[in-house]
Amino acid sequence: MKLGVIDVGSNAMRVLIADITQVNGRKNLAKIAYLRLPVRLGEDVFEVGRISDEKVEKLIQGLHTFQAVLNFYNVSIYRAVATSAMRDSENAKKILQRIKKEVKMNLEVITGKEEAEFVYLNFELMPQMVGDFLLIDVGGGSTEITLFCQNEVHIARSFQIGTVRYLKGKVEESEIQDMKNWIQSEVLIHHPQKIFGTGGNISSVHKILDLHDMESVKLRQMNQLKSDLLLLSIEERIFKYKIKQDRADVIVPAIEIYSSIIEQLGVEEIFVPKMGLSDGVLLDLYNQIKV
Repeated sequence: MKLGVIDVGSNAMRVLIADITQVNGRKNLAKIAYLRLPVRLGEDVFEVGRISDEKVEKLIQGLHTFQAVLNFYNVSIYRAVATSAMRDSENAKKILQRIKKEVKMNLEVITGKEEAEFVYLNFELMPQMVGDFLLIDVGGGSTEITLFCQNEVHIARSFQIGTVRYLKGKVEESEIQDMKNWIQSEVLIHHPQKIFGTGGNISSVHKILDLHDMESVKLRQMNQLKSDLLLLSIEERIFKYKIKQDRADVIVPAIEIYSSIIEQLGVEEIFVPKMGLSDGVLLDLYNQIKV
């Protein structure tokens, strides 16, 4: 079944089209097309509390482009979601109304809890996973942490800690402490056996380190990469590591967030399945249709 998803994040917006099949109860997601646009809505929201007119125009243009991509691939069933930046923007309602009128699209603002739930759906593609493990998804505006116990979601939380928010100096110390306290009281007692990281930044780290698909990223590798990146300008990072311009600045705070969580957990590595929110939304859409 061919399905589509549009994900409007705090750093970038993206469209993903995939064919989902199910054989003997096991799902497979084969990606057909993917396009990412670096609109960085969070840049305005975390600074002044609203999305600027200029960014709104970029968003509208991007959604028209995504609609054309969906039409090109004859995708009639899709879902469009927005996350942290749109959740926090004081003019979100007005923007959503304009999108509905001009683009004829229903862009749905999901909660942090829903975001975490969509991300963990990716593990439907990994039925071999058993035991207790933790999933960390660091985005531009928020970080979602989900604890699995015996392949069931035990607890999940979303924190206002994200890479774009971090760059803007808008991550509250109280929020960092809240996350640390939550990990201490709710996660550490379960001693998760494996830690997984999802999202563009940790996938970029994995790629930069030239690791095999199932090879984990070691904490020491992350810390060394962060030290190396800090010595370089944005342009030098792009040139040396072949990363996108809008990834070159946020990758450092992303490593900082991931490594601080990993250190608190007392583990030495994180696994990177290279799946994220978009994949999870597609799986949820598929599950709804098949019911």
